[in-house]
Amino acid sequence: MEVDRIIKKRVYVAGDAIYSPLGFTTQENLDSILSYRSGIEKIEENSLYYKSFYGAKIINDAFGTDFSFEAYNNYTVLEKRIIYSIKEAIRSSNISDLEKFLNETVLILSTTKGNIDILKDTDKEIDEGVYLTSLAGKIAQYLGIKETPLVISNACISGVNAIITASRLIERDVCKHAVVVGADLLSRFVVTGFQAFHSISSNRCLPYDLNRDGLSLGEAVGVIILTSQREKSKDQNPVVVEGGAVTNDANHLSAPSRTGDGLGTAILESMKNADVVPDEIDFVNAHGTATLYNDEMESKAVYWANLQECIVQSSKPYWGHTLGASGVIESIACFWQMKNDTLLATMGFKELGVPMKINVSGEHKLQKTGRCVKTASGFGGCNAAVVYALESYSKSLKTIEERGWVLIDTFKLKGESEFSSIIREYNRELNNKDLKFFKMDDLTKLGSTGASFLLKNHPWTENIPVEKRGLFLANFSSSLNSDIKHQHTIESQGDQMASPAVFVYTLPNIVLGEISIKNKFQGENTFFILPKEKRNSAVASLLDFAKQTNLELVIAGWCEHFGENFDLNIELYKRENYE
Repeated sequence: MEVDRIIKKRVYVAGDAIYSPLGFTTQENLDSILSYRSGIEKIEENSLYYKSFYGAKIINDAFGTDFSFEAYNNYTVLEKRIIYSIKEAIRSSNISDLEKFLNETVLILSTTKGNIDILKDTDKEIDEGVYLTSLAGKIAQYLGIKETPLVISNACISGVNAIITASRLIERDVCKHAVVVGADLLSRFVVTGFQAFHSISSNRCLPYDLNRDGLSLGEAVGVIILTSQREKSKDQNPVVVEGGAVTNDANHLSAPSRTGDGLGTAILESMKNADVVPDEIDFVNAHGTATLYNDEMESKAVYWANLQECIVQSSKPYWGHTLGASGVIESIACFWQMKNDTLLATMGFKELGVPMKINVSGEHKLQKTGRCVKTASGFGGCNAAVVYALESYSKSLKTIEERGWVLIDTFKLKGESEFSSIIREYNRELNNKDLKFFKMDDLTKLGSTGASFLLKNHPWTENIPVEKRGLFLANFSSSLNSDIKHQHTIESQGDQMASPAVFVYTLPNIVLGEISIKNKFQGENTFFILPKEKRNSAVASLLDFAKQTNLELVIAGWCEHFGENFDLNIELYKRENYE
């Protein structure tokens, strides 16, 4: 079958903003970083954790005069920070006709937990603001964006994943512009969860250093305006998004692959999409959480992608790990470095403590740079990488290969009660004797069981390379069942009783991780949060997102479980011209 080819639109960065403990604009944040100032401090606040810890918390917000009294009371702290930051990003751009711009724009929100701070009194009715689609919808409505916003909740790669998704939509002219927002809070919910994993540092985090002992959490909002119209940027030599990729380790839910192959493959695939080779990359802004295994894995991934000659840096010592915001604010730091011929230090770094020798500097350096790779990794085994470059470094645009999909099989399971007994029956039919199944949350049991049924009658799928098998799922409630369970535990029993086994399932993309591990799906995987009314059109939308990947096999569809209600509608597809 003949393959459709379209000419890519170039994707420009038109504006950006960072809202963090270091400042409320991009320049304020970078000025602080240039002065070796960190937002991470000792926090003694019982509302966040019962004992002191190190983190980066915004103390005094800047949005007081941006809202009327009525509006001020109608928005949460996170929503106000997002709106303030979007306005600042627009001010930093060269957008003149704002109404026309917004009519041609899609809002893409990257977040892990959104307004999780208002999830309290879990025995009572859930506040609507907890739903991630409500958060995104309020922002879009405030701005006057009519297109339904997208929410990506894919653990710690959410921000980079959102940028890749936005750039692909613009490349294919699905939209002219995208406002990418990364936002998360420093909350009791999150702090207790990471403390349960014993992963928080006893001081400010030290990525790649011999003395690193864990991560530091933080909160921030980052906004990047992407566009196909160069004139929307004030820069004479604007930054462009050249290509990106997402992979899965298919190895472990809460620990990265020890070989670095998953992230290494994502980096290689992103460079392939950008049509560049390792010698053309000037630096790598990595995830760099300062946990023992993450940094070890990243050092191996750098070698896997043949980038060991590049400077490798982490921005986490300045902002902490800001979850869904991290990939966005750290990308903005990449833009600034290329535009200012400066390589930022990995603050606090003194002695290399990872198995592979990588170039890490504890001091800022003046150095001309024109292209970089930004990476991220997260729970569920997910990895993402994206290539940025100054326009003057960017190459001629290539065509995009678009191939359609052939439906192979469908699996549906829907009900309003007795989920436990129903799902056990289905697993007996699968002859699944894996005890791990009984430790999963219900959302993951639902999705993994459905995927197993889809694949069991099609053994030929095992012949498809693992890196060409992908997953695109969506729902409305995210992981709210597990959220409530975790919140109820810390409310009723105390912070120290938080369970890592529960907390890991407060990320909806964990269902992708479980399916990937069981069935060796190591290709692109993304979890979207969509409005309920998008349920019936979800498969078509998700397959459209998969068009620009190298995948040959995809499971896509709706995977919802909240309260007593469960609703699974997933489908198995192969590429039209797959042999």
